[in-house]
Amino acid sequence: MALMKTKIKRYLKEVIIFVTLLFVIGTVVSFFRTNGMKITDNVCNRGVDLVYFWATWCPVCKMTSGNVERVAQNFDVLAIAVRSGDDAEVLSYMQKQGVHFRVINDKDGSIAKKNGVNVFPTIVFCKEGRVNLVEAGYISTLGLWLRALIFS
Repeated sequence: MALMKTKIKRYLKEVIIFVTLLFVIGTVVSFFRTNGMKITDNVCNRGVDLVYFWATWCPVCKMTSGNVERVAQNFDVLAIAVRSGDDAEVLSYMQKQGVHFRVINDKDGSIAKKNGVNVFPTIVFCKEGRVNLVEAGYISTLGLWLRALIFS
């Protein structure tokens, strides 16, 4: 029995170390990916908690959108679909993915370009109409929730 407890403690310790390393590495990678972005407070001046820059052609966005959808049930999310076709194509894609958040179609990418967003997905966390945090790349539902609670 003591041997079993020792193995469980060692396993839990390794899991905690792995999750911590994953978090640290993800944070460092996101920092470098968002470096140079010039997100303006204008994107947050719409009374939103999160601004989600994504694209229909982005495979990581496909994985992230469901997480954003779950968070959008409790936080005000504004999505910006970048260079993703006309309105009908964007809405069709969203229906297929089962997401229903509010979306602006940035057909020519001008909103993204104005904000220096060239990595997708990029999520901007807003607080009181100002940019509080910018993350790029995949974020889990739990990661989104925690960031939204802290930074929105």
